[in-house]
Amino acid sequence: MPNADTQPELRVVHDALASALAGRSDLYVRWGPELARDPSAAAAALRAAGASWDWVALGFSARSFWDLHVGILPVESGYSVGLHWTSAVDQDVHPWAPIAVPRGELRYATVAGEYQLLCTDANGVAVHSTQSTADAALEIAARVLPRIGA
Repeated sequence: MPNADTQPELRVVHDALASALAGRSDLYVRWGPELARDPSAAAAALRAAGASWDWVALGFSARSFWDLHVGILPVESGYSVGLHWTSAVDQDVHPWAPIAVPRGELRYATVAGEYQLLCTDANGVAVHSTQSTADAALEIAARVLPRIGA
C-alpha cells in the first residue's frame, strides 16, 4: 500500500502534470495510491507481487494504461522517470523506445512485470526536481504519441 512519507512530493509532481495536461484528451495522469484497489487483473497482479503504489504515471488514451505509460517513482536522489511497458506490447514498443528516452537505461522490473527505459544523467537514474520530473515525463510522452497513432 502507499507510503505516506513520499506522497506529498509525489502529489506535487502529479498536480504539475495535471495542470500541464488540462484540456488534453490524448494524455492523462494517474495517481498510484488511487489505483491501489483497482479491480483490474493488472492491479491485482501488482498487489499479489507486493508492488509499491507510490508513483505517478502518464497514460496514453490510445493504449491500455497498464501496458504502456510514463512512470515516475521516488528514488533516493529524486525521481525515476521513464517509459514503462509490458511484455504484451514489447515487440511493438521495444524498437522505438530509445527514441522516446534517448540514452535511457533499460531494466526489467520483475515485481511490476514491465520493462522500464529510464532517464539517466551523470549521477545515474534520477531526475532531481519536481519541475524537471514533470518536464521529463511530458517530453517522453510527446515522443511516444506519434509512435502509437495518437
